[in-house]
Amino acid sequence: MCQKSRRVGLSWADSADAALEAAQTHGASVWYIGYNKDMAEQYIKDTASWAQSFSLAASAVEEFVFDDGQEEDGILAFRVRFASGHEVVALSSRPKNLRSKKGHIRIDEAAFHENLDELLKAAIAILMWGGSVSIWSTHNGASNAFNQLVERINRGENDYSLHTITLADAIADGLYKRICLINRQTWSIEQEFEWVAQLYRDYGPAAREELDVIPFSGGEGSVFNRQWFNVIDPALVPKSGQFCRHWDIAATAREIAKKTHYYTCGTKMNRSGDRTTILHSLWQQVGPSEVENLIIKTAQADGRTCRVTVELEGGSEAKIWAESFCRKLRSMGYNCSFVAPKGDKVVRAMALAKAAQNNQVDIVQAEFTEIYLDCLQKFDGSPQPKVNDIADSSSGCFNELQSRNAPAPVRQPQGRDLSQLRVF
Repeated sequence: MCQKSRRVGLSWADSADAALEAAQTHGASVWYIGYNKDMAEQYIKDTASWAQSFSLAASAVEEFVFDDGQEEDGILAFRVRFASGHEVVALSSRPKNLRSKKGHIRIDEAAFHENLDELLKAAIAILMWGGSVSIWSTHNGASNAFNQLVERINRGENDYSLHTITLADAIADGLYKRICLINRQTWSIEQEFEWVAQLYRDYGPAAREELDVIPFSGGEGSVFNRQWFNVIDPALVPKSGQFCRHWDIAATAREIAKKTHYYTCGTKMNRSGDRTTILHSLWQQVGPSEVENLIIKTAQADGRTCRVTVELEGGSEAKIWAESFCRKLRSMGYNCSFVAPKGDKVVRAMALAKAAQNNQVDIVQAEFTEIYLDCLQKFDGSPQPKVNDIADSSSGCFNELQSRNAPAPVRQPQGRDLSQLRVF
């Protein structure tokens, strides 16, 4: 069992071990379980690459239909077969897929599987025939089944070996040096410190879970808890600091071109020191010709000291429209830029959620406040138009202010104590 930081290369390294195990005559087959098709395909491609590097007799990557007894036409799976008679197979995370298997089972990003408990029950049976089960993941909240298993191991209730790999551990073992080697860059301790510091600035409060392997103890079944937000009198709103209004436009470029209505949400915040104040949020269903007018009128009301950012999902067409509109606003004297959303909605919201949990977020008492907090409380990443729009707009605004208010990196003259570089 391993709890780990993101992007430390564990799955890639494990695929090398899988290739070596399956290639041995007295080895065994390896069954990899990821939570989506892309993970499965990448693991098998890595296995094939390692087999070639090790000069092992193996087949190319194969796609095949695996009969799990549930789907009428079976499910798509991936594998590499070795001359030893063993194979490395990547399957979906249905517990029934692991029944009657022999060999070794690998469960990747266990915290993000829908039914981890049932999956583990099916996997453990492989131990009876001398196999093994390896489980690893980044954390996905303190109440998640993965972290509950970690806690049971720590209490001695499960006889598993437990391993932890933080980003600091990986850096100490040469992760950044390897990145420089692959990218053909010259390594230096100064560059390494700056690279680590930038990662922590990018993740913000979410770094504790994503990089330091400390699970986030959020509200049960949601990302936000409305009790974390301090409701304040409008008279206490900061007069200085940085202001930003972030717009989440819930439409693609194609929808913009049509004469249809779609949802638009704009949230305004202030950042002063280590405190953030939510000043206003509006959510409207407007037509394609109205969205620009809505943003312009709101910018005029907010004033030119308030930065404007526009977020719109989609490909090149969406980017072209958004950047054209931002140029229009800049020509009117407003500081405006297009922001392309990165990563999962829940991951993007974690920084704001953790800042609120740490008592660093205020919200003014106003007409929008109750509905706004109610929507954040309901947010869990599932399809909920108004809820998701408000959460996306809020996390986008917070992350924009945070990225512009990040402290300078702290550099240590000697040694490798990375704790001084952590920016929360």
